[in-house]
Amino acid sequence: MLKTVSGRGSGGRSPDAEDTVRLGKHSIIKRAVAGLLCAGVLLSAFSACGNQKSGYRKNTKLSSGKVTLKLTGMNPSFKAMEKVIASFHGIYPNCTIQYEYVQDYENSMQTRLRNNDDVDLFITNNITSSSLFLPYAMELKSQKDRLNLGDTYEGLIRNFTIPGNTGGLYAIPLGGEVRGIYINTTLLKSLGLSVPSCYAEWMNCCEKLKNAGYIPLQGNPALFGQLLMYPYVCSLIANADDYQSVYNEVNECRKGVSERFREPMKRLYDMVADGYYNYKLVENKYKAFTDGTDETAARSFLNIESAPDGTGRKKDDIGTAAFMPGTMSFKSYLDKMRDDYHSKIEYRFILAPVGDDGGYAYLSPSEGIAVNKNGSRTEWALEFLNYLFSKGENEIFAAERNIIPNTSDALDSINRQFKTGSDHICQLGQVSFDYVFYEVMKKALTDVSKGNNPKYMKKDGTMYDFDYYMNALETGFAAVKR
Repeated sequence: MLKTVSGRGSGGRSPDAEDTVRLGKHSIIKRAVAGLLCAGVLLSAFSACGNQKSGYRKNTKLSSGKVTLKLTGMNPSFKAMEKVIASFHGIYPNCTIQYEYVQDYENSMQTRLRNNDDVDLFITNNITSSSLFLPYAMELKSQKDRLNLGDTYEGLIRNFTIPGNTGGLYAIPLGGEVRGIYINTTLLKSLGLSVPSCYAEWMNCCEKLKNAGYIPLQGNPALFGQLLMYPYVCSLIANADDYQSVYNEVNECRKGVSERFREPMKRLYDMVADGYYNYKLVENKYKAFTDGTDETAARSFLNIESAPDGTGRKKDDIGTAAFMPGTMSFKSYLDKMRDDYHSKIEYRFILAPVGDDGGYAYLSPSEGIAVNKNGSRTEWALEFLNYLFSKGENEIFAAERNIIPNTSDALDSINRQFKTGSDHICQLGQVSFDYVFYEVMKKALTDVSKGNNPKYMKKDGTMYDFDYYMNALETGFAAVKR
């Protein structure tokens, strides 16, 4: 069951624990009504699925009386969760779970949890020691007699765990996120081009697109660099021949540490210098990628023109953006908009081929789910988590959500999906430092992304040379050194 509650704005979620900038604000509110009408159909369609493909065993100790749980979230449509809710209801017909979309999520949920407003489960970013949701969330590791997380991936769970004696686990990642690029295969085919599999092929493809009058790489600069290059940066640390030595060097911000990241910085710089990425020109020419929201990104990639009243129309079925960095989960949103506007543009999500032999996968947590510790139905709420995080059910959820399952074989799942070697896969725990490494690296990548905007160029109208950006990165590391 899906319910919408209005608020002053739309809530957000982060693709991982590091990036507090949401990669998309919200779905198209005007079209949320269609999702509401479909919810009942979805529940009916999947309620017959029962416990298929799952190792979950029914808990016969639960009461047989009717019970209703309320789950709140920040997405107008949550098809993946609706699937799990429906199959859970197939096992426990007496238990109904209502999914409720809440706008202005953080502010609204604080008020509701503070007032104990009949919420049992809620979607949330990582609940840290400074989280405003912490006072209302149940500590879950202490519930080991009622909650089984044996099928989950330890790396994702650890990242959501507050360390120390007074810490704990207050939310469970629903799965893992990876970053890559969306390829407009329709546009490539129209020019006789193929999907690139390595850096040399990619740059050759970009040159041909540029010669044909296109700006090959498009995206908002606040997100572009980190989406495209951060997995490569992480791999240079996590998959180094002497991992511990490299980790220590970076963690201690030793002099010259910026040199570790020269190659990804240089490759991004070259893309900007060669005009393969020019966000200001795209903004002026196409009025595209003007902010970091999902809606703007999807409209821009699918070449859908926005109107002042919030409606839109597709311009054509080819598009102008060949390559757009994004997260894997963004595909759900992109697919919906493609259907809404009857676009015929075809696309694929792949790991960005920024390396000589392909792309890099960096696993970070998606949004999580928490239990209201003051709820009156915590036994049922915990049982739903047992079901959601059983291996079979979480794989079904993740496939629908376009994320990596939160299962013990999460890294193997990445390899199966993207056919990349283990030396091109890493996870958040391998690049977590005692200082804000991500923020320093993100700023450096963002600054390079803006390099060909006249506002950030030298007074003579030329780009700063590459050493300028490397020196800035070294200075950034030195400034946060402990």
